[in-house]
Amino acid sequence: MSAAITSNEGGKRTRGIVSRGTPEQPLVSVITVVHNGAGNLAKTIRAVAEQTYPNVEHIVIDGASTDGTVDIIRANDATIGYWISEPDTGIYDAMNKGIELVMDRSSYIIFANSDDRLHAPTAIEDAMKAGQGADLVYGRMLLGDGDISGIVGHAVTAGDLARQTICHPSTFVRREVFDRVGKFDTVYRVAADYDHIVRCFLYPVSTRFVDVIVSNMSMGGMSESHFMESCRERKDVVRRRFKGLARLAGLWQVNLYDIPRNTTRHWLDRVGLLGHWRAMKRS
Repeated sequence: MSAAITSNEGGKRTRGIVSRGTPEQPLVSVITVVHNGAGNLAKTIRAVAEQTYPNVEHIVIDGASTDGTVDIIRANDATIGYWISEPDTGIYDAMNKGIELVMDRSSYIIFANSDDRLHAPTAIEDAMKAGQGADLVYGRMLLGDGDISGIVGHAVTAGDLARQTICHPSTFVRREVFDRVGKFDTVYRVAADYDHIVRCFLYPVSTRFVDVIVSNMSMGGMSESHFMESCRERKDVVRRRFKGLARLAGLWQVNLYDIPRNTTRHWLDRVGLLGHWRAMKRS
């Protein structure tokens, strides 16, 4: 990043305004990664700006968008701590850039990308209060999938993560944890957040589950090829990070449950029966 202010960056920092935290209320850096996300970005920015927690900084990393995204960012320059628009090599490269821009090593980082948003104005305040200073604080998420939504997220152990994960958009991680554990492995295109969570739990760092709905995430539009790539990468993480029965259970989870379940949902959707199937499950 150039020391000079250029037309592709802005925010409070470029005007000499630096957000800070205190030991009692550490800074929370919300990082939003976006590329051609003009349709949802304004809601994400507004949800951060409306937070009741006093020490919040919003960092926006845009991948040289061409759809009006940068215009939306500029229009919200007064509420954003720092933003930059430049090419990157993918979402995890952009997320790693955001991490490097967080200067306070004791602060927390949470990712709220352009398709996600914080659930309520009190989301950060409630999570920080319940987190009791743990290195990694994770909560619940409102997950929407077409015409149905539900709340997901619960407490897990390191061993549980071979078969499942926590809600990354509802997870706060101390900045200094990325120094100890490492940032996102850009070898992965889909599952680098899962890999990083596993590394944190196995390191280990102190973790705490909080019964707070932190974020909203929409799952509509995920393609079959994207899902299968995610499965392949998840299995690679399981093979690399786990041993013995945990590794076997993780591979079985993907091969014998996740892939067949997604395949069933895909075909039910194609023949117009997915809504009927969901209704039967709810009855």
